[in-house]
Amino acid sequence: MEDTAEQLNISNSVTLPNLAYTSACRRSHVNYKYRKAFVTNSLRHLQQQVALAAKTEITPSKMTPQLVFVFCANGVNFKGICRTLLSSEPVFRDKCKEIEMLFQQYVPISLLGLTESECEDLPRPEIAQPLLFTLQVALTSLLKHWGIKPVAAVGHSVGEVAAAHCGGFLSLEDAVKVIYHRSRLQAKVTGGRMLVVGNIPVQEVSEALGPYSGKVCIAAFNSPSSCTLSGDADSVSALQKELAQVFSKRDIFLHVLHVPAAYHSHMMDPIIKEMMEHLQYLEKQKPEIEVISTLTGKAASVDDFTTGRFWAQHARNPVAFTQAIVTSAKEKDNVVFVEIGPERALQRYIIETLGKETRVLSSLQTDKEYQTLLKV
Repeated sequence: MEDTAEQLNISNSVTLPNLAYTSACRRSHVNYKYRKAFVTNSLRHLQQQVALAAKTEITPSKMTPQLVFVFCANGVNFKGICRTLLSSEPVFRDKCKEIEMLFQQYVPISLLGLTESECEDLPRPEIAQPLLFTLQVALTSLLKHWGIKPVAAVGHSVGEVAAAHCGGFLSLEDAVKVIYHRSRLQAKVTGGRMLVVGNIPVQEVSEALGPYSGKVCIAAFNSPSSCTLSGDADSVSALQKELAQVFSKRDIFLHVLHVPAAYHSHMMDPIIKEMMEHLQYLEKQKPEIEVISTLTGKAASVDDFTTGRFWAQHARNPVAFTQAIVTSAKEKDNVVFVEIGPERALQRYIIETLGKETRVLSSLQTDKEYQTLLKV
């Protein structure tokens, strides 16, 4: 870095593209023990960063970080997402096109243009779930192309389909099949409401659900102090007001999710049988990494993701995200979690579960795609 800093200081012939190419492609990793990535848009800015880094004392890591990819679920904002990656990264773009063609075997859909459109139907399951899956798989393909690979994966709710594929448990064709039928069927049972409750122990929230039995349930255990409730719209609204009053002096967090269905609740019951039938026979694959299922909170087996019964239960039962995160970190040192998806939807839950020292990186933020990715 000292040589590069000096070269930038004295030479007028250096260009940013040439320097980037030489640094990335013409340097032997054998001869250079340490590597450093910079995000910049000018030589002057790069010169400042390199000069500062050259003065920083290098502290070798005790061991290579063990990455756990965490795939988010519905409710994220897609507007303008992946614009840069689609235009600049062939690996990302080609994977998106490959997945789009697989979905088109079932239904005429154009996924790549949706993030730039003013489509009011983006939150609908038959659009949001295929789009989220496509972006997540394309993103992990790009990271793998760059040499960034996880040792384990966790998927929150529908994010588990992408996690299962990226972990080697499902072929891309079967994963698309799961997403297609899951989203198509869930589009038939829209209605209801989902409410995120935070800053209150989940056990206390659970105790408040008694009068709402059969109408509202815990759809997701996000962390020891956060859960998502799901059920009849009127009942969830009434419960929201009740919780706000009961816990008014305890900084309770209440947020209604912008989703069209009450996922992981009794409102999914009418589609369970049909989902089991359509997803009954999926081909068993050879796993590449550990995948912790949020249906059980435990490491998945090779048989788990290949039956319609599993995916029907997965759509109906609560998301055991807290337990899955605990399991994913067991017997691992220097763990770093990487969220796969738009925004930082799960960072808070992971830190609340494992502690403030837990490292959680984002992989995708609108208008900061490269800056965010290169931090991984």
